[in-house]
Amino acid sequence: MDVQRSIRNPWLFSTTLAVLIMLGRSSAQRTEVTDLPNDRPRSVMVPVFTEREQDVGSVYLTKKWSRGYVILSDNRKLPDQNEFLLFNFDKLRNLIYAMDQFLKQRSYPIDSVNSFEIVENGTIYSFEKVPWISTSYYLMPIYKSEKGYSLYKRLFSKYIRSSYANAGYYSEGKKYDEYADYYEYYLVYPGHTVYRKLTMKEKVIRRALKDEADLLKDYFTLNELDFNEQSVLGVIQYINDKKYPD
Repeated sequence: MDVQRSIRNPWLFSTTLAVLIMLGRSSAQRTEVTDLPNDRPRSVMVPVFTEREQDVGSVYLTKKWSRGYVILSDNRKLPDQNEFLLFNFDKLRNLIYAMDQFLKQRSYPIDSVNSFEIVENGTIYSFEKVPWISTSYYLMPIYKSEKGYSLYKRLFSKYIRSSYANAGYYSEGKKYDEYADYYEYYLVYPGHTVYRKLTMKEKVIRRALKDEADLLKDYFTLNELDFNEQSVLGVIQYINDKKYPD
């Protein structure tokens, strides 16, 4: 009887049906979410009148889940054969995240991983642990040589919280939280037992390569005197070609 009465009332029936459809769509949308882990640093509550802008940068290496592989500390490779996995890397915590086709996520701390690669839009990001330099962070190989000099860099991020303040008659600071990326460079000497941390400054590079002063002078006679990642890579390749030819 109750069902018949509700059907005889078209307005009530259509309203009930619309609500059920909206609830069903909302539930379906929740099951399809594949966002990256929400693992940003916690901050204190701020007043509702604080002006905020969109965050700059990201805690993650890539903007979306990406293909790649991981070599675990026991030398197992992920994904396994016939396994589907997508990856991302948390630059703040040195955590690798993986997600399978069922949207199940898991994370791998640095002590469980030897190396990994993540590919985004044709760009390959390679990371590996170099134990005799450090086991607490990954290094990205820029140029590796078995005989001569090698060059690595370390990528890490810092979380910078919004510092904006508005007193009415003046304002200062940034309205956005920021994830700022930084790089450290490591020069590995021939023999692979000695390394030196570098900054892209002329006096630092010249001091690190003081035993190769003549070749350094020759290189910058032929090339622009500039000290950045590309020019330092060119210097190292030039020295290796002259002193350690294959």
